[in-house]
Amino acid sequence: MFFLKDLPSEDMIAGVTVNVPEVSSPRVLSVLTKLRAASVLLRDVEAYLRGHGLSQTQFLALMMIMREPERSSLSAVEIAARLDVSKPVLSKALASLADKGLIAPAASQPADRRQKQLSLTPEGEQRFADVLPGYFSILHDADL
Repeated sequence: MFFLKDLPSEDMIAGVTVNVPEVSSPRVLSVLTKLRAASVLLRDVEAYLRGHGLSQTQFLALMMIMREPERSSLSAVEIAARLDVSKPVLSKALASLADKGLIAPAASQPADRRQKQLSLTPEGEQRFADVLPGYFSILHDADL
C-alpha cells in the first residue's frame, strides 16, 4: 500500500534533489501519482472482493486454477509458483477456500500426497463466475 495522500509538488522534489542531477522531478512526481492511483485501485479491488467473501489471495488462487485451459486442477506448489505470496499466506488462503467449500481435492490424485491437486467445487466455479466481471470492470475503469 502507498499511504501518501498529499503528494509533494514538483518544486519540492526539485529542491531536495538539486544535488542529484540524474533525478527528474517531473518523473518522480509522475511515479508518485501512479503509486497513489494504484494504491486506491488496490483498496477498491480488496473492498469489492471482501464484499464477495474473498481476500485478494483467495481470489487469485481461484483464478490460477480456472485459467488453465487443459486442466481443471493445480497443486498448491503450482499455485504458489504463479502468485507472489509466501507459502504460509497461500496455505492459509487455500485452507480458507476449502473451509468455504470453494475448492476441494481433485477426483484423481497422484501417488505423491505433496502434489495433491486442488480444483474448484461447483460453488467455487459459481463464486468465481459471479465475481470476475465486477473485478474486470474495476480494473477497466481504473485511472492509471
